[in-house]
Amino acid sequence: MLRSYLLSIPLTIAMTGLLSSTAVAALDKGYITGKWVINSQGQCDAKNAEHLIVHGDGSFEYSRRGKADAVGFWRIENDVVVLDMMTSPASFQDIHAELQEFAEYQIYSMRAMPVDRQPDQFSAVASIGDQMQQFSLKRCQ
Repeated sequence: MLRSYLLSIPLTIAMTGLLSSTAVAALDKGYITGKWVINSQGQCDAKNAEHLIVHGDGSFEYSRRGKADAVGFWRIENDVVVLDMMTSPASFQDIHAELQEFAEYQIYSMRAMPVDRQPDQFSAVASIGDQMQQFSLKRCQ
């Protein structure tokens, strides 16, 4: 019993060091603020790239092909990014067929839970209405 306890101490120390060296980026204002490209393997300048520009004042814009499709306000609640947005009727018509029911001048709330956070990229699972979607974001330099 004592022998197994003594053998477990180095293993515990090694695991603690491993876990601390692979710490995830903190989800806070400093992390989320910036220009992100969505689902484009990090190609920020791609012609059809989707961008999320998150401003430090709590506002954001979502754009495709260089045009803003949605604007709104963001906040972080319990490690979930909440995006309250307003879109034009044309915003969702050509990207995600399952989101076309949201194509009106109304305010929508999207809740995105970032997973696999790294310093300049993360994946997220998001919901808007009763629709769920997974996407990846990479910070533009």
